[in-house]
Amino acid sequence: MEELVLGSGHPHGWLRTAVDRYSGSARILDSKILGPDMVEHLFEINVKPEQMKPLLSDIARDRDVMGMEIVQSKSGRIQGAISTARCTICKEVAASRCFLGSVEIERGKASWTILGDQSACKGLLDSLERRGIPFRLDLKRSLDDRELLTARQEEVLYMAYERGYFDFPKKIGVRGLAAATGVKTSTLTEILRRGQKKIVAGYFGDRHLQHPHSDV
Repeated sequence: MEELVLGSGHPHGWLRTAVDRYSGSARILDSKILGPDMVEHLFEINVKPEQMKPLLSDIARDRDVMGMEIVQSKSGRIQGAISTARCTICKEVAASRCFLGSVEIERGKASWTILGDQSACKGLLDSLERRGIPFRLDLKRSLDDRELLTARQEEVLYMAYERGYFDFPKKIGVRGLAAATGVKTSTLTEILRRGQKKIVAGYFGDRHLQHPHSDV
């Protein structure tokens, strides 16, 4: 199993809106192809509570957003599924034999964590280059079984919840949780990411996307 970390610009305008205009944090947790020109994402956005309504309104008006279903908390965390007509690296990942770990969005850039066997990872990189999609290979490494998800996932997620990791602003960071659980920071980050992805995917997996303009 290999891990790739790819750097690129913002993949979508709605993510740029969340991060740049509202100074929030955003992540894509998973992507799948819905059609020739449409991709669906599981995502998470964190903003100030008072910014949630205007942010969602702005996202709904984005010309590339075709449908959205969300769950929002009082703390400012928004999770959901969104379908978009424009895609870059995400479409290539979804069409490949690789797995999307996560997409971390910061101001002006995105960082893609991708997992797959050696052949799948090579095929993805070749496809990106062949299609002229701009990207930067920031990391390429082999994973061993010590870095895969363990049975401690539920324990770590519960501790993170109890100690305020999912609050906005956070009451504890990854380093604090790592110290409390005895898990190294990189492993803890992966446990949290996979746990959140599983929860969100389970909730939205069988739900039908609605047009965003109707209920934002």
